[in-house]
Amino acid sequence: MSLVVFLPLVVWVVLGFFAPTVLADVILPVPESVIASLGLVTLIAGFFRQWQWLYWCAWTAGFYALIQLGLQQPLSQQHVSVLYEALPVWLSLTALLLVFIKLPVLLSPRGFLLLAAVGLSPLLLLTAPVAAALAILNPTEMLSLSGELPGIGLALWMIAMGGIWATVLLYKNASAFRWSQLVAWLSFMIFVVGIEQTDASTWAVLAISGGLLLALADRMLKLAYIDELTGLPQRRALMSELQHLRKRSAVCMLDVDHFKKFNDRYGHEVGDQVLRLLGSILKSVSGFKAYRYGGEEFTLVFSHNNEEKLKDVLETVRSKVANYPLTLRDPSRPETSGKGKEKRGKQSNKKTVKVTISLGATTKLPTDTPDSILKRADENLYAAKKAGRNRVVLKN
Repeated sequence: MSLVVFLPLVVWVVLGFFAPTVLADVILPVPESVIASLGLVTLIAGFFRQWQWLYWCAWTAGFYALIQLGLQQPLSQQHVSVLYEALPVWLSLTALLLVFIKLPVLLSPRGFLLLAAVGLSPLLLLTAPVAAALAILNPTEMLSLSGELPGIGLALWMIAMGGIWATVLLYKNASAFRWSQLVAWLSFMIFVVGIEQTDASTWAVLAISGGLLLALADRMLKLAYIDELTGLPQRRALMSELQHLRKRSAVCMLDVDHFKKFNDRYGHEVGDQVLRLLGSILKSVSGFKAYRYGGEEFTLVFSHNNEEKLKDVLETVRSKVANYPLTLRDPSRPETSGKGKEKRGKQSNKKTVKVTISLGATTKLPTDTPDSILKRADENLYAAKKAGRNRVVLKN
């Protein structure tokens, strides 16, 4: 799902390579189309308080302004040539800084200052000393085998940096927003390669805006359907799933035994720790889709009704939770990382506790509705608790 943010960029590149006349025939209002696309991203991101998107809108607007002010001149001019050599370096450095630094809340003095700096920093390349200094790192010249293969340096720069960036994102299973940042950098780098193409900078901004919008849509979808604490789909996603249950399927309701007493004794932070643990265990066991129903209740949906297999899987879940020694976090955490290292070097006397769950499962009947099968599973859950907790009850 995250890689869908590449779609606008891929469409632009494919059309530009295989059907350049199609792009040439499209008359884009400049700068109205750029303002409209970035304005749309800004409006939606601001409405949903997704402030990180606004920093990338400012970054995009800043480089577009630089391109319009500086690189629209004839390329034979010496200053523009220096700009062209410095642009890939400045694009890469500023993009990496935005990726790695901790972005402050936008509605704060630091946030506004950083937003202004991000938007205005590309214009530093219009000053000859800055552009000349960055041009020394010109990847086109450094990697072009002493000038024997003009242009190969820029291609190698894109492949190397883009490949490393993508590998890190894949390794970290990054969000769509993180992938859209790579799309933003790639779009402007592709503009540098195809700088002589008419309206290339405008198409680059449209590709960036499209990627940011798709990442924003993915974020909103996850906020609506994914529980932030456990990382599992939540009740809204469950009800949608139950509307399309197969004839042969099963549903299980489970919750944490004595969760209220546990919360009252150890505090809500430890209660959240328990729920995160349960979410992690449910994601580690295959054979079902897990959902957070609400509070300490979870729902498992199976795509079969084989009772023997159901019991095996449910017993696996129950035993994994019951046998997990949950280490309670120390409420008095070290003030500094140095004290933390010193404390970790000493013998730990942290308390561990055991958590148990009760599970009630049922298989789907021909007359079942989402409400009826959930109600029956919940009744079986109640029966498991009444029978002594930390057990599985499976019946229709």
